[in-house]
Amino acid sequence: MALGLDGNPLRRASDRAEAWIRAGLLVILLIGGPTTALAAGQWAAHAAGTGTSVQPHAVRAVLLQPAITPASPGAAAQGAQVWVRARWESAGGSARIGEVPAPAGAAAGTAVTVWLNAAGRVTSPPYKGGFAFAAVLAAMTLAVTAFALLAALRLVQRFLNWRRMAAWEAAWRAIGPRWTGHRS
Repeated sequence: MALGLDGNPLRRASDRAEAWIRAGLLVILLIGGPTTALAAGQWAAHAAGTGTSVQPHAVRAVLLQPAITPASPGAAAQGAQVWVRARWESAGGSARIGEVPAPAGAAAGTAVTVWLNAAGRVTSPPYKGGFAFAAVLAAMTLAVTAFALLAALRLVQRFLNWRRMAAWEAAWRAIGPRWTGHRS
């Protein structure tokens, strides 16, 4: 048997122990690896998706003035959004007026989508990259789990090899003089 779990009478106890440890680590990898990866992915998705207790919500705002691009030379390079006064209805139905980002050049009366937080303040749209981050974190967790188990196996093998060499040396000290004819 490839794992060394057969009944070979010549197999040392350390060989059998190593075979059982390999089998145990394989079971841990096959069960624990996906479990920890799934847990890490779910945690990341939850953290990215619910960074706050209430997600931002979209409302339609009507611009009260035209979205004029500032005259500064770098304004056009910074992006096509400018802050202008607009009116919108809050979640409770009351009308609100404030500054909102709007596309440069939009005329007064243009409707734009605005994201509001739980307090009714203008905020950025919700984060959309949560799934990709969760998938990457899950894969990395699986890889780290496999690496940690491989490192544990290498440490066990190093310890067992040290014990095997010590036992071999002791046996050679006992048997060696009979074979070589040298008495020490």
